[in-house]
Amino acid sequence: MHWLVRFYDAGALISFAVMMGCVLLEVVTRNLLHIPTAWAEELSRFMCVWAVFMGSASAWYRGAHIVVNVLPRRLKNMPKKLVMILIHLLSAAFLLCVWAGSIQIMISQHANTTSALQISISWFYLALFMGATGMLVFHIQQMVRTIRTDAATGFPLEG
Repeated sequence: MHWLVRFYDAGALISFAVMMGCVLLEVVTRNLLHIPTAWAEELSRFMCVWAVFMGSASAWYRGAHIVVNVLPRRLKNMPKKLVMILIHLLSAAFLLCVWAGSIQIMISQHANTTSALQISISWFYLALFMGATGMLVFHIQQMVRTIRTDAATGFPLEG
């Protein structure tokens, strides 16, 4: 699973670096050379979307997203485990809806192109699909770990 996390980390880092390069290029060409480049602005938005969703999957793996855990922290043993499983199931349902929706919107927007780069809008939504896929994979891994954990001790169950 570490190779998948590295893939998402690298994707977020590369997307962010390209985005920053495009912004720098746009600032230099527009303000110093007085030659605006529409493609650099559009590419920076494209890379921003990719950085966000690749980084979101990576953050999901690390548990770095904001959570509201007031109820689980107050519970112990089996009630806590049941609440955590319910939370995992609801989160998985949400992620599955996002994942399925990203496929539908990629298909419906395939023929539309961006104004400067002349690429399909679906490439923007592919970032959502990739991020949702990563979050789903990591979430299922966390859910299985929760189910296999002993409610009383917090340690993995034997067998």
